[in-house]
Amino acid sequence: MNPQTHDVIYESDVFYGKNAFTGETLPTAFPVHGQEEVEQAANAAAEIARDFRRLSNEKRASLLCSIALELEARSEDIVARAHLETALPDARLKGEIGRTANQLRLFADVVKSGSYHQAIFDTPSPERQPVPKPDIRRQQIAIGPVAVFGASNFPLAFSAAGGDTASALAAGCPVIVKGHTAHPGTSQIVAECMEKALDKEQLPQAIFTLLQGNRRELGQALVTHPKIKGVGFTGSVGGGRALFNLAQQRPEPIPFYGELGAINPTFILPDAMKTNPSLAEQFVASMTMGCGQFCTKPGVVFAINSPETQAFIETAQQIIRQQSPSTLLTHSIKDNYQSEVENRGSDNGITVTYSEAQSPNVPAALFVTDSKNWRSNPAWEEEIFGPQSLIVVCDDFEDMLALSETLSGSLTATIHATVEDYSQAHQLIPCLEEMAGRLVFNGWPTGVEVGYAMVHGGPYPASTHSASTSVGAEAIHRWLRPVAYQALPEALLPSSLQATNPLGIKRNIDGLTC
Repeated sequence: MNPQTHDVIYESDVFYGKNAFTGETLPTAFPVHGQEEVEQAANAAAEIARDFRRLSNEKRASLLCSIALELEARSEDIVARAHLETALPDARLKGEIGRTANQLRLFADVVKSGSYHQAIFDTPSPERQPVPKPDIRRQQIAIGPVAVFGASNFPLAFSAAGGDTASALAAGCPVIVKGHTAHPGTSQIVAECMEKALDKEQLPQAIFTLLQGNRRELGQALVTHPKIKGVGFTGSVGGGRALFNLAQQRPEPIPFYGELGAINPTFILPDAMKTNPSLAEQFVASMTMGCGQFCTKPGVVFAINSPETQAFIETAQQIIRQQSPSTLLTHSIKDNYQSEVENRGSDNGITVTYSEAQSPNVPAALFVTDSKNWRSNPAWEEEIFGPQSLIVVCDDFEDMLALSETLSGSLTATIHATVEDYSQAHQLIPCLEEMAGRLVFNGWPTGVEVGYAMVHGGPYPASTHSASTSVGAEAIHRWLRPVAYQALPEALLPSSLQATNPLGIKRNIDGLTC
């Protein structure tokens, strides 16, 4: 393996991260973990899993808040290392620390509220005929130890202490993180923050473990270990699908929550195209945000052929030519981007406009085609990770609507429309609801709010489980499963289901919330 063309240098038992700007090897060595370390971590997590899920809501919330405080206390160290490893600017990384801390505190609030228990009662009716109705009460419990795979493009918010880790800890699941090789030093500092928070809360270290390594066997060993009961993954379609298949082929199949690939289509309706002269500028800003390495980047825009659409295209092309060159997260991402952009640009029926760029940076790229050529090239619907997008010019609205019916699953779908366009928007929305997890109106999909209503997921290949979200308060339900308790005495019931309601939480009794 040639160390000059990959993002890590290999030795027998260690690997090294790289400077994302220069490609130079960074000095810190990181251990290559394998089956032995997976065995140790999974067994340790399983030993404390029952006690952790039965920990009080207040104590688990306190742990989440402590982790947030420790991350903020080490923010300068984290930003400095992450900047070297990812080339992401300091301002972006500081914002990501804030987002990571805020989502930890959001889940602390969710835990303290007790809403995640979803306590439900069917009161008994001994006199019911022909058979008595039993006393049945239901709550959610943690599924057990889970594995989380760090993402390359979010070294904090979707990595060691990111959303999957936060939601799993909130649910009461011990977490084993497989750190991403693009930012091992960043992951290590975050793990130190986690360790300090666990010490502060006087909780077992086995609640959180970071494993690092540059070999596929590490991820495979995690997904297939019998003590692991669920997996959170953010990454490529190929890698995610391979791990998903392993998770389903186990003797005990487990839930695999993978966020894979999305092109996040945008539909610009005629009157919006006429009346909003800044659409082209907004579009390019969104597609190039974070060097086009956001999972919510608008990867394809559908517009109806008109003079205004042609002006939109020409303006977007002009802005693209003026774009600054991009430094991508890793050299392998750069190589893949350049190869995929060159291949697409050489296809028939498509034109491409580039920005200026010199090695080691890459150019932004804007492709333009028509609906006939789009239909003839299904590969164009595959995501290219980096600062590029594709505009598809449709013959008319019926042509646009027909294309919307054929799209694969995506994280988002966006509509730009005025009141004059509402009749067409009404026709588009049912199609887009079926292929996306989030619909955006007169905005752009980059930027994912962390809150109670957010859905970050969608039909495959956007995710492997369209009924869940990886962002927001509802993500806690990935790591919980329902248990019903029939005719148990009060003394044996969990506190969330006791008649006296010692937790003081809202509960559903015979269909009514009280």
